[in-house]
Amino acid sequence: MDILTINNLIVAFETPQGELTAVKGVSLSLAKGETLALVGESGCGKTVLCKSMLKILCERGRIKEGEILLSGQDLVPLEEKEMVPCRGRDVAMIFQDPMSSLDPTMPVGRQIAEAAAGRTDDPKARALELMRLVEIDHPRQRYEQMPHHFSGGMRQRIAIAIALAGDPQILLADEPTTALDEDTQKQILKLLAKIDIATIFITHDLSLVEDIADRVAIMKDGRIVETGSVRQVFDAPGHPYTKKLLGYLDYGKGRGHDHKHKQQRFDTPLVEVRNLKKSFSLDRHSIHNALEDFSLDIYKGEILGLIGPSGCGKSTLARCLMGIYPPTSGQIRFFNEKKSKNWKQMIFQDSDSAFNSRMTIRQIIGEPLRIAEKRTPDRQRIAELMEQVELDPALMDRRPYDVSGGQRQRAAIARAISVDPEFIIADEPISSLDISTQAQIVHLFRRLQEERNLTILLIAHDLPMVGHVSDRIVKMGE
Repeated sequence: MDILTINNLIVAFETPQGELTAVKGVSLSLAKGETLALVGESGCGKTVLCKSMLKILCERGRIKEGEILLSGQDLVPLEEKEMVPCRGRDVAMIFQDPMSSLDPTMPVGRQIAEAAAGRTDDPKARALELMRLVEIDHPRQRYEQMPHHFSGGMRQRIAIAIALAGDPQILLADEPTTALDEDTQKQILKLLAKIDIATIFITHDLSLVEDIADRVAIMKDGRIVETGSVRQVFDAPGHPYTKKLLGYLDYGKGRGHDHKHKQQRFDTPLVEVRNLKKSFSLDRHSIHNALEDFSLDIYKGEILGLIGPSGCGKSTLARCLMGIYPPTSGQIRFFNEKKSKNWKQMIFQDSDSAFNSRMTIRQIIGEPLRIAEKRTPDRQRIAELMEQVELDPALMDRRPYDVSGGQRQRAAIARAISVDPEFIIADEPISSLDISTQAQIVHLFRRLQEERNLTILLIAHDLPMVGHVSDRIVKMGE
């Protein structure tokens, strides 16, 4: 029996350039206990479709036509006060970017407990139970920690715990494993598979679908172009776009083409890290060592790929290199030639949360220049930067939420190169992107490195994609 039926759904947004239709007549169904994988590249409308089911579109978005039937009740005509109790209790969503969906001012345990309130007599006990379920270490000590104290992978676990706290009938999982290393992905997928909830699993990674889904719906340009069982779609894809996505699996498995630049020798140091330690206090009696006795050399002109599982300290190292975190002990030495304070730049994992949503893409890219030169750069200069990262200058007046994840990440790269840095630290810049966009972004890094003689620390949890363009690979352990 179908618990959810969507009929001819059309969703549009008002933009400065006019109306943009993001979902174009989509129809699909979800049965009780079934997992439906919704697959498509960045910007195809997957997330908009799921946000429509909860009616949490931004103020410029609206459902123009169609039905969303939950157990026979149409959600489309419901007012906001009628939708509030439905969210979390009937339908819950795990968002793609946990940093922007979590409250940065509230401890994570309290956020989970708040979501569980009304469903249990002891919300804190339920929160601790869920933290253990999603394998957050030391849940009692970490209950009062803030989101920024956790790695990207750990934040995603917290987001999953919040979604489960209301015991929903339907779970909308929007790229819930993209920030996780392969082993942790498997753990989370195994966890989701055990939960007896009807699930729409949104992903750009077809390699995950075989492990989690009963059926597959392929989405392109706001439309469903193919549906079927997992075996039907994988063994006999009918649409050219499905065949294209299946072809990109080679990149994700390390079978893409190799670059012929990797024999170059780099021996002039730019960064020396020696015996670095960084500790965080969990409470008055407990300390978490995110980095301990870590050493690393980064050479001028190279792309160094730094890989390792979620929570191993990659992002902590990046923040120490940028001066965001002071080391507890150890030494970091720089041998930079450019003496400006902008000689090193960082591209964060979550471009959505790193950007000010009130600013336009033009303002975001131009902000470092405005600060450095004490004047606002003209449109032509911003357009040139956008063209260098293969981002359409026509998007410069849009807000971050009006562009796709891949376009936001290109804007983050344009922002980083705007002040002509010598060193770029890219912290998981491709983890939330579909495989084809990942391939485009890592090749963009290689091109920019060659054109600008950059040194790049490219951080990731997965080897294959980073391995395509890195001169060296360093693996961090837990």
